[in-house]
Amino acid sequence: MTIRAVIFDFGGVIVPGSPSGDDPNSRWARLEREHGLPKGSLFDAFYLKNPAWLQLRIGGSSDAEWRRESHARVTALTEPTAAEAIVAAVWSDRAQGDGLHGEPAFNDGMVGLVQRLKGRVKVSILSNAAPGLEQELRQHYRIYDLFDDVINSATVRMAKPDPRIFGLAAGRLGLQPPDCFFTDDLAHNVEAARSTGMVAHQFEGYSGLAEALRGAGLDPS
Repeated sequence: MTIRAVIFDFGGVIVPGSPSGDDPNSRWARLEREHGLPKGSLFDAFYLKNPAWLQLRIGGSSDAEWRRESHARVTALTEPTAAEAIVAAVWSDRAQGDGLHGEPAFNDGMVGLVQRLKGRVKVSILSNAAPGLEQELRQHYRIYDLFDDVINSATVRMAKPDPRIFGLAAGRLGLQPPDCFFTDDLAHNVEAARSTGMVAHQFEGYSGLAEALRGAGLDPS
């Protein structure tokens, strides 16, 4: 087996934002700890169990509908004053780190890794995201041109863990899924990628990813 492409999730892999792993300083862990909420409950409220987000990420719904539904779901988790504080903090963090304002933040080592891999193998982004990710990658993060391809779920109107999107990601690179290594911070997306034949790794930081790449026969240095 020869790996000919590395496909990266964006949020939680290239940039911070993962609900998983052991980072006690992540946005989600910090807010859940501060307000006495169960681990994972806020990421569920804003993303994984939010029907407006699940539609927005495939080009349906709207940002306003997502915000309204998120507010309602957080309000159902805690008392109103705490809910208002949580929602305000998430949207503020999103504007500063995920939108087109402030300085971009990247997970340690990740941009350098992409730079080292490019030219040796294909490198691409496969992200469940709202409309506009491509613009953010060009104008805010300024890394769009590092990648051979970028797939935004809202643009192609399908999302991980749908197996079809992994086939699309490989095909747009001129490859088959078994030619590709995929990394994502969410376990169900990793399992879905494996089901298509990709080599897949659940991201919890640069060092673990580097070790997994070596195990797949690709030196990340």
